[in-house]
Amino acid sequence: MRESFDNAVENAPCGEAGQAMFRAMRAEADGLPKVGRSGRELGVRIDGPTRDLAVGQDGTVEPGTGGMSVALDDAQNLPKPRLPRSLGGEGRDPVFTMLAAEVPRTLLLRPDRYPHCRAEPPMPSP
Repeated sequence: MRESFDNAVENAPCGEAGQAMFRAMRAEADGLPKVGRSGRELGVRIDGPTRDLAVGQDGTVEPGTGGMSVALDDAQNLPKPRLPRSLGGEGRDPVFTMLAAEVPRTLLLRPDRYPHCRAEPPMPSP
């Protein structure tokens, strides 16, 4: 998936603006990622035993508290359970890719441990 977004090159703290990010997700009938609150969808889990992002009592989310996981540089950097079987993993979902420079300004890319990075809010957000 390579949709153009109007954003700045400086929105790529995970590395170079041309650095590729990968995420395995369910696909909709049109071939785009399914949007939702599952680890297998485009979005974050905000409740349940496995949370990607903490939500405050006031309903806001803060930077540096988590976000949607992506793998950097190569689809092979996805965890084996997420990596599709066709690429030697155990996952069932197709892999989507995007360049760091294409991430909208409403998100910040925060590396935590290479090759893992999180897409999260850059400021407190409702």
